[in-house]
Amino acid sequence: MTAPTGGVPAGGAAADAARLDRIALTGLRVHGRHGVLPAERELGQFFVVDATLWLDTGPAAATDDLTLTVHYGELAQALADIVAGEPVELIETLAHRLVRACLAADPRVAAAEVTVHKPAAPITVAFTDVAVTVARSRDVAVTTGPSREVAATRSRDVAAAAGPSATGAGAGAGHAVVAIGSNIGDRLAHLRGAVRDLDARLGVLAVSAVYETEPVGGPEQDDYLNAIVLVGAAPPHDLLAAARAAERTAARERTIRWGPRTLDVDIIACGDTLSDDPEILLPHPRAHERLFVCVPWLDVEPDAMLPGHGRVADLVARLSAVPGAAALRRTPHGLGR
Repeated sequence: MTAPTGGVPAGGAAADAARLDRIALTGLRVHGRHGVLPAERELGQFFVVDATLWLDTGPAAATDDLTLTVHYGELAQALADIVAGEPVELIETLAHRLVRACLAADPRVAAAEVTVHKPAAPITVAFTDVAVTVARSRDVAVTTGPSREVAATRSRDVAAAAGPSATGAGAGAGHAVVAIGSNIGDRLAHLRGAVRDLDARLGVLAVSAVYETEPVGGPEQDDYLNAIVLVGAAPPHDLLAAARAAERTAARERTIRWGPRTLDVDIIACGDTLSDDPEILLPHPRAHERLFVCVPWLDVEPDAMLPGHGRVADLVARLSAVPGAAALRRTPHGLGR
């Protein structure tokens, strides 16, 4: 499944092509309902997807360990779910969603390229294929919301005017860390809806694996599905507004403190931004105590730092060593957009 490096998309994350390998998934054929014409939405047609991911496969090869590379079976399913999922009018839109899912598949992926073929496009003249190719590097914002550069600028502007309640918003605030969780109804659907909503408002940069966790605190309730989402940096209240909007979409009700919920969206951190506003404390005051936050965070940011508490990897080690630590189970589910 790997091949020598070639054609790596331009960008800082993929600049050193000699150090990168390539995983290619070609000919993924999935029925979808994308298109401008009503008949395309009603009847649908088959789309074909080719995806190429650039990363260093050396650690996986040296250890023969699947967890150190991209699981192409899971990737194929995540891409298929997107094609078979929410319809869009343009295959350009579909290709952008797919390339974001490729970058989110594993933090080691430095760049990705996706081609979406529409061989049954409604064209009145003879043709063989219609295709759109999108290539992105990890250090290039691939979002439907504000870019990381725009978001960081907005953070700096707000920090200059906000005074002591929001400081440091422009220093190292390239992205924000958002925790999402659900333990009522179709938990996976609620998480996927949250990713879509966050992407529309802030731009999603990466999504962790999904973990099933035992509830911590509060009344007796069912287990949660949890994940971490990296989004473009924004002023604290913009982040909070996006979180609350996603919860409203999932019909979140706030009746019992720490009780069961369709969707919980918490802003964990935004670079080194500090906020003492009671409505949105940054960093999150309990993030350092929660394995269900710290473990998936490492999926998308292995070198993550939690302001005031140090390396997230060290937090995970300490929390995992505590007797009776809440069970945390990685699931095979993906949250492709």
